[in-house]
Amino acid sequence: MYSLDPDFLRTFLAISETGSFGAAGTRINKTQSTVSAQMKRLEDILGVSLFEKDGRRNVLTADGRKLLEYAASMVRLNDETVNAFRPPEVSGTIRIGAVDEYAQAFFPEVLSTFAVTHPSVQVDVVTGTTRQLRPRVEDGTLDAAVISCYADDTNLEVLRTDRLHWIGAPGRTLHFEDPIPLSTWSDGCSWRDAGLAALARAGRQWRVAFTSSNASLLSITVRNGLGITVAPSWFVGEGMTILSDLDAQCPLVDANIGIKRHDGVDDAALETFLAHLRRQFTAPAVAA
Repeated sequence: MYSLDPDFLRTFLAISETGSFGAAGTRINKTQSTVSAQMKRLEDILGVSLFEKDGRRNVLTADGRKLLEYAASMVRLNDETVNAFRPPEVSGTIRIGAVDEYAQAFFPEVLSTFAVTHPSVQVDVVTGTTRQLRPRVEDGTLDAAVISCYADDTNLEVLRTDRLHWIGAPGRTLHFEDPIPLSTWSDGCSWRDAGLAALARAGRQWRVAFTSSNASLLSITVRNGLGITVAPSWFVGEGMTILSDLDAQCPLVDANIGIKRHDGVDDAALETFLAHLRRQFTAPAVAA
């Protein structure tokens, strides 16, 4: 008993629509030699010729026209059967923003694992501060962004909550100095605001020794003893430590990381990526 490969029939349908083996190959992402080999095999199985030349076009023979209706039905039934058990592959391009420190800590794992499971989705990422990214989501330049949450935020989904800590270099006593030298995040960062508010409540004086929105650069200044900073525990990498005594003296609040989406975006690729993002953000992050 002979059987017909649905892939051969899909190639056959592409040729019947384009009139060219080369154009059919481009449409179905096959080389012209592969298209020719598949058609030869299909003609051998059926024992008939399926195409004949009409000038530069390949047109269906009488047997080819006879096969056409069967082929369309068989390919459709094949696809319906597969989709009944496996949803259609998601594809498309999405534009995602992320605060620099979140991108560095979470996105290498997020993007690499998503690329394996959804190779047909292209994710374009841009980093910046919450203040920079928020308007880009609102005007539709970005589909969504992973940003810091503020108390008055609306239309924003919380991804995770972390306790903030004072962080410095092991063996250093910068937090005993008066004023305390700070390696702080750029103006408008919720972590920066939380740190300055905690120092003010405790009556401590400070000076801003270094300011940056770049997570890697800020962590270097902390490791080199240029200042202390405020961040969650997952930010603590080699050469850094949580300053527990300052945490007790100037307690910090929890910080939320959230997703802000552009209103009205209804896209399967975006929904699939955000679902993946939610799962990854519950896992421990890699320190900066």
